[in-house]
Amino acid sequence: MELEDLLAEADAQLAAVEPITVPATLATETVGVRFLPMSGANWRTLVLKHPPRPDAPQDLQMGYNIDAVVAAYPDVALILGDRVDDMWRDTDEGRVWMWPKTWERISATGRKDISTEMWAAHEYLPEQLVSNAGKA
Repeated sequence: MELEDLLAEADAQLAAVEPITVPATLATETVGVRFLPMSGANWRTLVLKHPPRPDAPQDLQMGYNIDAVVAAYPDVALILGDRVDDMWRDTDEGRVWMWPKTWERISATGRKDISTEMWAAHEYLPEQLVSNAGKA
């Protein structure tokens, strides 16, 4: 296979990525938190901006602050029943994205589930694809 073919295949794989929705509790409601997995290069750029907290074993194991990465993740939407809320609000200070504030208020279990899904989408699943491709 030629380089151009491999690049086209990689582009097609990125274009075919589906959003992931994770159920979580916000206040008294179950909502969906939807994100679209990003490319490996973009993920790496994002995690490098959030170094691990020295007192957080999970961060030290991952090599980055997973909570800060999730809070800074671009293009997260909230699913409220049958409605998708992009969480952008017009305020006196300009347009404000409500995801970081929303992330802080999601239940602890919801935050754990979201961070696990985000980690899996960017760290675990790509490795599985590579591993499985090697077994083919």
